[in-house]
Amino acid sequence: MSPHFGLMDENKMSKVEAQLMRCKLHWRCGVRRVRGDKAAAGLTTLYDALLSAMRWYILTNLRQELGANAEENLENERFVFSLLRRAAILDNSFDLQFILDTVDRALMEEDVSSEQERAVILMQQFLTRLGVLPFDEAELPPEEPAAS
Repeated sequence: MSPHFGLMDENKMSKVEAQLMRCKLHWRCGVRRVRGDKAAAGLTTLYDALLSAMRWYILTNLRQELGANAEENLENERFVFSLLRRAAILDNSFDLQFILDTVDRALMEEDVSSEQERAVILMQQFLTRLGVLPFDEAELPPEEPAAS
């Protein structure tokens, strides 16, 4: 079950609010999953939080750079990465390739236990840099037990 299923109604939120809430809900759940020895589920959930944070940042700070196909471009991961690189937000201080490789290996059910801590720390540092972390979990709707 998705960490945000039933906890937010994206139709009643702006795209900016929805991306930020999705990021926070997925971050909370992803961290819990990683700590609960569910590396694959946790890392993919944290990766979704990362993408949502990137999309939130673009909508908040770089909306004019999305171009004519704004909605489509925002859903295109490669476009998002490229736009953040051009804006010098995504730079060599964040090892995106390591994150992509680790998440991919986790999805293939390979053992990523030796990489997962570094992946979480890198994503946490980047989300802090974007201004998404830290946040007060008490501001979020209660987590559904089935989401963990």
